[in-house]
Amino acid sequence: MSTFKGFTLVEVLLVLTILGLTFSVLLTVFTRSVSFTASAVERSERLRRELTLFWELQRALAGAKELLLRDGRELFLITSGGERYRGVVKRAFIYRNGALYGYEFPYPAGSLDYYEEDELVFIGRFEQFELRAVDAKGSHASYEGLPELVELKLNGKVFTFKIR
Repeated sequence: MSTFKGFTLVEVLLVLTILGLTFSVLLTVFTRSVSFTASAVERSERLRRELTLFWELQRALAGAKELLLRDGRELFLITSGGERYRGVVKRAFIYRNGALYGYEFPYPAGSLDYYEEDELVFIGRFEQFELRAVDAKGSHASYEGLPELVELKLNGKVFTFKIR
């Protein structure tokens, strides 16, 4: 006769409970790490877009020869700091419906505020985008000429660009 005893129901339930708790802890740790990684990627992508915009504006404003700012949302420039074309170009930054678009034309001909809708290039989505020209008379949302400074409010951050 065999003296082998089987597992009791309590032992089986205890092992299943421990395994269930172990796997639920592992699943929780895994989902939290995946969500943290996804949010870190999203934050780094947003930071990359902000820095790209910062450098594009820095370059365009440093070489500005003529500037037109409308309602703090549209910036038109004649500049030597083109992104796609060499030499003096006409550039525009247009913010509408939470999205920023760029425009560049290889020749500074025609009206400064003219641009072709189908030639707009999507730069990125931003919650806040507001430009202001700063001169001796104060800060202006609409401006024509070359101010001393241009101030950009972007997603809660403030950037200041010196013109020449």
